[in-house]
Amino acid sequence: MMSFSVQVKQELLGVSAQQQLCCAQAQLYGMLLFGASFNGREISLRTELRGVADYVAEQLQDLALIQAQLQHSGRKVELTVPRADDRRRLLERMGHSEDEPGRRIARENFACEGCSTAFLRGVFLACAAVNAPQRQYHLEFTVGYKKLCTELAQLLGEHNLPPKICQRKGVWLLYYKDSEQIEDVLASVGAQTAVLDFMQTKVEKDLRNNVNRVMNFDMANLDRATAAAAQQLHAIAQIRETVGLDSLTAPLRETAELREQHPEASLAELCELCAVPVTRSGMNHRLKKLVAMADGG
Repeated sequence: MMSFSVQVKQELLGVSAQQQLCCAQAQLYGMLLFGASFNGREISLRTELRGVADYVAEQLQDLALIQAQLQHSGRKVELTVPRADDRRRLLERMGHSEDEPGRRIARENFACEGCSTAFLRGVFLACAAVNAPQRQYHLEFTVGYKKLCTELAQLLGEHNLPPKICQRKGVWLLYYKDSEQIEDVLASVGAQTAVLDFMQTKVEKDLRNNVNRVMNFDMANLDRATAAAAQQLHAIAQIRETVGLDSLTAPLRETAELREQHPEASLAELCELCAVPVTRSGMNHRLKKLVAMADGG
């Protein structure tokens, strides 16, 4: 079965086909910068979605006349730029040099207002994963470098999408656990259908949880009422066997007889059966009095 992450990324690939040239280059830049390697020795991207690798290969050819190489590595597809001169030319085109000590975001690749959004879409395609909303709410970007992670967090913050940051097993992560923030991230990168699916599933999930809470509450109330009724019946039986029900006042004798005749009745139902109207609190007081008398009170 296709994962929710894969569904989102397939939708984003469709959005990618409708953007202008500068945004297409910004998105390609985001995918390569946040891929497995991005330096003079190696430029590579590993993905479980063949469509992502094919898209990068097509964009490299269309935008830079660079021939990429694709090969399968287990469940993943690895895209590489095999020629050294192509890697050098690509790095220079994107504002980097071959011997940079670490990765950074070169903002000169953002030529228009839409470019930073396209860049984030590329980053999402390269290194993001999002849980299906039926499960725990979680979206994360896996980033190999602290500086790059910090710069991405800053850019997301500028889009009103401030993430949380942590390090797990030597890898830096940006993540979101709030459902509304996840919806905002998906909407920001252009996954509108995924947002609608996410919201609908969340509503259904919340509805199920509310129904379960109400059912659990009702069951707990029923259990308490059943236990109370059993205690009352036991007390009435003790009174009958010892001093007899005739020793009780008229209201208490009526209450005892009604409880014996209607062992499953609620307080409200017992109130309605009384010859003289009585409130729930009044009925409750009478029943507690009977229990206290049986206990010697």
